[in-house]
Amino acid sequence: MKLIAKIINKLDWVWRVLATGHCFSFLFGGGFLLAITALPATRLLGRTPEEKNARARRLIHHMFRFYLWQMQKLGLMTLTIHGRENLQHASGKLVIANHPSLLDVVILISLLPDCDCVVKGALRKSPVSGVIRATGYTDNSEGDTMIQRCSESMSAGFPLIVFPEGTRSTPGEALNFQRGAANIAIRCGVDILPVVITCNPPTLLRGEPWYKIPARRPRFVVEILPPMTVASVVEPEAPPSLATRQLTRYWLFFYTEKLALYKEKLLNV
Repeated sequence: MKLIAKIINKLDWVWRVLATGHCFSFLFGGGFLLAITALPATRLLGRTPEEKNARARRLIHHMFRFYLWQMQKLGLMTLTIHGRENLQHASGKLVIANHPSLLDVVILISLLPDCDCVVKGALRKSPVSGVIRATGYTDNSEGDTMIQRCSESMSAGFPLIVFPEGTRSTPGEALNFQRGAANIAIRCGVDILPVVITCNPPTLLRGEPWYKIPARRPRFVVEILPPMTVASVVEPEAPPSLATRQLTRYWLFFYTEKLALYKEKLLNV
């Protein structure tokens, strides 16, 4: 019986490696094809730059929804969403989330049809550069220009996704939040929609190859929390630099506590 169980587990692992390779090919290959076919055609239907971006972003939203559906049907992951009702408050908000996996941005965009997203400037020279140009996602390489674009995007009603960590976190290490997200919130004067993402067991980590999959399929749990205001966290009339530090510290404490509670819950299961 032990031999049979070992064989079954091995076959399951082989299947998941092959299926993961297929999904990555679909994601990056499909993204390239969209960038040279459907995305330009979609933008032609828009009259203003904002409408062109919105149409392109909606197409990426549907692609990512299909991608996650496919991964779940292939047995590569499970995905549970809590707090969907809070998505109705996402318009014009700064959507922040922790960043445990490569799939985090895929999950968030799949939940927000017309969202904008702050992306690394280096990605404009990557295989997904065509998608970034077509969707008008906000580039983080130019500080003041980025803030202006963030403000314009949220003023137009688009939710803006930002990961305060700036990069994927490392399991077992303390969170490290940069001040960029808080700076956007303070300078743009917007409310925040916090999202907590957990993945157990960890997968698709920073610096980890796609084929290094965990022994069992990971479970992603996404908790969308009610919106919060900057005024509820920072001191009244605090200068922007101080307000940015206060907000960053609050978020760091907030997410550290939330993730600690989740780990404690897992231990007690």
